[in-house]
Amino acid sequence: MKDAQQPSIGFTRREAMQIGLGTIFSTAVAAAGAPAAEAAERERLAISFWIWALWDTGPHGFFNDLELRITELVERGFNCIRIEGGAGITHDAAGKPRGELTFYPAVPGHAHFTRQMEHMTGGRVDLIERLIELCTVAKRHRVKVILSSWYYLHTFWFTDKSVTSELLGLPPEQRFIRFAQGLDRILEELKQRGLADTIIAAEIFNEVNGMDFSGGYGSQKKPVDVVHKFRNLHEEALEFLKTRHPDIRFALDTSTPSVNPESMPRNAQVWTFHSYYLWDVYEVFEQNLLARDVDLTDPASYAPIRRFLRRDLVPFQAILDSRKGRPPIEPGWYRRIWLYRNLEPNAMPELERLLQENLEKQIDQYKRKATDAVAHAVKLRDEVFPGIPLVLGEGVSYCADHRLRWEERCDAYWEVVEHAARAYREHGLWGAVARTNSGPEDPVWHEYPERLQRVNATFLGKKVS
Repeated sequence: MKDAQQPSIGFTRREAMQIGLGTIFSTAVAAAGAPAAEAAERERLAISFWIWALWDTGPHGFFNDLELRITELVERGFNCIRIEGGAGITHDAAGKPRGELTFYPAVPGHAHFTRQMEHMTGGRVDLIERLIELCTVAKRHRVKVILSSWYYLHTFWFTDKSVTSELLGLPPEQRFIRFAQGLDRILEELKQRGLADTIIAAEIFNEVNGMDFSGGYGSQKKPVDVVHKFRNLHEEALEFLKTRHPDIRFALDTSTPSVNPESMPRNAQVWTFHSYYLWDVYEVFEQNLLARDVDLTDPASYAPIRRFLRRDLVPFQAILDSRKGRPPIEPGWYRRIWLYRNLEPNAMPELERLLQENLEKQIDQYKRKATDAVAHAVKLRDEVFPGIPLVLGEGVSYCADHRLRWEERCDAYWEVVEHAARAYREHGLWGAVARTNSGPEDPVWHEYPERLQRVNATFLGKKVS
């Protein structure tokens, strides 16, 4: 789309300087830290990760009964939900609600074994109406909501084709402000219904450092002018939202606590970082098979783990073909889905023992990894924007097969998770997830609710039973 077709944000950076708002940008670090004292006095946020709950509308959806799920959420010690809010999707470029839209399975016939993907089976949904319903129930239970957007990382995998074409076609330079405008419209809809106070914080994009158009994971090596260009665009979009909604904190979200400081918007009011300190446990199974240069059509490539795989392997090409005619996803995800799609159920007990033993023999190393990550985040926060609240938005491990249960059963796993939760409290984090897999669609929700209760109590400083 051409620039002229984009709705105005009210002022440009140059106009801001001319009318006196330039002081906002020039004193961004001081302004960002202003809410810190107030935030420190607020209740800590024990966060449950409900990424695509708004889309889960099938006949047996995990989130169909939001009253029940939020009641269970509180019982498990949570007081906050982090969710894809639908910015960019709920309204078109002119601000008109799109209404009910179609969504599709991301990798039809294959992705349903992957955790948090088994409920994304396709259907139709009005996202803004679902969000209103969620916030209505959340407010009744005194539960807060953090809004984010995974659009350019994951959500485009299953969105309506016309919306996907429109949003993927946006020039990179227009994406920050366009999604900020979309978030603004969602917040306005909630304000009209007296629900905006349910939103405790919001992010324009999840893992902004992981998106190619904004500098990507290699931003340390990008020319500084490119890094600064997108940082400035991020700052302008954040300032637009802060001006429109001074009662809500707007956050920077990153995939790790190790981020190029030159890419971090200096006017963020919260920094949400992720710490997948236990993901490496799965390397004994995943090997190097997720690397794009490994030929998955060659049996020699997966020979070391062949005993864990089905005899009648689903070909890798079948995974690729399932998205024919739709935008491709990041190559590593096709590979991960292929791997768990081909797990042999009868071999799972042996695999679970292998994974548990791998964790147990390195438990001290993983504890250090968790605490080193939060210490690094605190240090970088203090250097870049001192005083703003820190939140752990995702963490521990993720994306394995939901049929595997070793994580839920393993005492060593939860010993490390509780150790991390204690470190997050000691380092003064405002909010933290028990683990990314912490919602109603995950086996832990029903099978081991006491595990979640204990971790949340540890972080919140409550008595642990």
